[in-house]
Amino acid sequence: FINQPYLPATKYAPGITKDGAILEAKVNMGHMASSFDRHCKGYGGTGIFAARKHGYNSLTFNPGDGSEFIIWDPKQVLSVRIYKYM
Repeated sequence: FINQPYLPATKYAPGITKDGAILEAKVNMGHMASSFDRHCKGYGGTGIFAARKHGYNSLTFNPGDGSEFIIWDPKQVLSVRIYKYM
């Protein structure tokens, strides 16, 4: 997830990113891990494996072009709606 209703040009991946719709999701982030570097390394490991091992429900990191948020339990998604069609 990102925390804005548009995709910054720096997060656009040519050949991968497609046009479609922007979705707004309400998510219970729970206990969030936030001490990751730009490569999502921290807590003695990488990504969700390190965060889960330390009792977190989600994580945030900034790869250098804005914060990204990750959850791994779909039950944390409370609602989803179409924000805008592209």
